[in-house]
Amino acid sequence: MAASAQASALPFESDLPAFAFERFPGVAARKPVPRVYRRRQPEKTVLHKVVRENLESLLDEARQRNDLGAGYPRFVEREFRRFIRCGILGAGFARVRCRACGLEHLVAFSCRSRICPSCLSRRASDTAANLVDRILPEVPYRQWVLTFPWEIRFLAGTDADFLSRLLDAFLKTLFAWQRLRGRQAGVRDGQTGAVTFVQRFAGNLRLNPHLHMVVPDGLFVPGPEGSPAAFHPLPPPTRDELRKLVVKVASRLGPLAERRLEQARTEADSRFADDEDHALRAASAEAVRSPNPTPGQDGLFDDGLSKPLCDAADGFTLHAARTVPAHDREGLEQLCRYGLRPPFSNDRLSLDPDGRVRLRLLHPWPGGQTDVVLDPLQFLRRTAALIPRPYRNLTRYHGVLANRSKLRPFLPRPRTAAQATQPEDPAPPSPAPAPTLERQPWAVLLKRVLDVEGLKCPKCQAPMVVLAFLTDTRVVRKILDHLRIPADLPVLAPARCPFDEPVLFRAPDPDPPFILDDDQTWTARGPP
Repeated sequence: MAASAQASALPFESDLPAFAFERFPGVAARKPVPRVYRRRQPEKTVLHKVVRENLESLLDEARQRNDLGAGYPRFVEREFRRFIRCGILGAGFARVRCRACGLEHLVAFSCRSRICPSCLSRRASDTAANLVDRILPEVPYRQWVLTFPWEIRFLAGTDADFLSRLLDAFLKTLFAWQRLRGRQAGVRDGQTGAVTFVQRFAGNLRLNPHLHMVVPDGLFVPGPEGSPAAFHPLPPPTRDELRKLVVKVASRLGPLAERRLEQARTEADSRFADDEDHALRAASAEAVRSPNPTPGQDGLFDDGLSKPLCDAADGFTLHAARTVPAHDREGLEQLCRYGLRPPFSNDRLSLDPDGRVRLRLLHPWPGGQTDVVLDPLQFLRRTAALIPRPYRNLTRYHGVLANRSKLRPFLPRPRTAAQATQPEDPAPPSPAPAPTLERQPWAVLLKRVLDVEGLKCPKCQAPMVVLAFLTDTRVVRKILDHLRIPADLPVLAPARCPFDEPVLFRAPDPDPPFILDDDQTWTARGPP
């Protein structure tokens, strides 16, 4: 009776106030419970289905539109065909086994193509982890975002050398501006650097090359011979200072853009008419425009001048409001992953009943647009235009963060997560050795980014080991057939002619006859 009376005196669960216990604020929301690894099954995604059913039609359409029969460059076709085999067990896999209980599972190989959202996210996580753990010192950072006028976006997206010249001119202007502010604050011989992420896309699948730069919010001053460099923070820029800077940037980059536009006009009649890049340039010209613009608006770009610390001059827009404190290494890693992110994710793609591809926007665009709806071939043409050319780095290092910088070994060493919880050593650190790029293991990235235990047994929680990597078709099929897992590779749908054949191949109308009139002049007489 006493227990029942006490239970009846307790309030209902809905009447209890919301409460949570955390060792540190935000830890519970930031670190979810580790999850068990499961194969992602890319063959069931919308992107895989669209590519599988329309790739041959895309390539055939490009060949028919060219007088010489040349379609897309080989690297574009190669990226699409590699994506078809990504994550498919029939193309090969790794056998992973638990030493304790003998449990096994198969891990399919990835394609590492430039259109696969999963592989691009893996590359972004790997690069961001390398930057935070090995390269970027523990100092405050500011993100600078530079966008270009709409008139030169096509050239910046198709001419990598022109984009590099724009980047170099901007960073020279930015570094000179920072050194000037340092001298005004009493900091002499200060140096700075930057890590630049070249993004080729906008959120609505538009070709929009722009630059995301992570720059130390201060200056490094070299110390005595062999001693570490000292860091001197700078105050945040004011609105007036940013206005002067963006005007200076426009005066430096404007003449470069004008000369390149004039060169493009002179080459328009004799170049790129029938070369192998004709199809890719045509797709790029289409991708520069916004898909499904809102009626009454051109939908070309949003300058975002209402944002804090954002200004524009002559079409060049500069944004510098995003900062990361020195101790927030996790926030710095998220910022780097944002600059390296893929154009879209599989979660944002869906298919309408009529077969069109719907891309959900992360944020409503001006005019209230929340989705982009495209024909499958239009979607693939825009995706092809976003693929960067081979051997063109999308992550670039400048200043003291460059590989050949003499000051880079003397920068403050970045501390790992374990070192961040320990008290700082009062003794000055020795110069850091030149960091080497080492790819993070697959299981480490899964744990670091998604908190998924890739190499931990879901049955006994013991560590698992890789037994073998299997690529032989006969062995792969034999194992999959024994496990009753489909072993067939995806089959591409045949090309569908996008042209109206009766109209394309109809007999031409005969020319009107030419006769000699009484005044001895030739005239054309049509039908009576």
